[in-house]
Amino acid sequence: MSVNEGEVYFCIYGDNFDPDSASEYIGIQATRTMKKGTPTPKINTWEYSSGKVVAEVVDIYDMSSALVARLEPRAKAIAGFIKKHNLEAVLEVVLRITMDVTKSTPAVGFDNKTLSFLCSVGATIDVDTYRNES
Repeated sequence: MSVNEGEVYFCIYGDNFDPDSASEYIGIQATRTMKKGTPTPKINTWEYSSGKVVAEVVDIYDMSSALVARLEPRAKAIAGFIKKHNLEAVLEVVLRITMDVTKSTPAVGFDNKTLSFLCSVGATIDVDTYRNES
């Protein structure tokens, strides 16, 4: 049976920082870090994820709101780390959407608190969608 899958994560990325030091500076443990290597990855990353949701209904509004609720108290530290190391930040939404036309498609949107947080730390939003044919 084909279902929808979704994940929302906040990512800080760039060349000149140690991803492991970000957790200490920010005060939140990353759910995943990657260090630049050869041939991949090409950049260092620090990620904090909502976790993957596999369900008939995937609600990005709720997932992003819950993620930002955990990050927002550390917004000044996050913004400071990004500025100190000249980094980029993004709220990444990854969706695998069922091809079953009888199923609901994910709800995608962001509340004002999420948008305010992203603005305060200088982050963008990226939404990647894929077909879930399994």
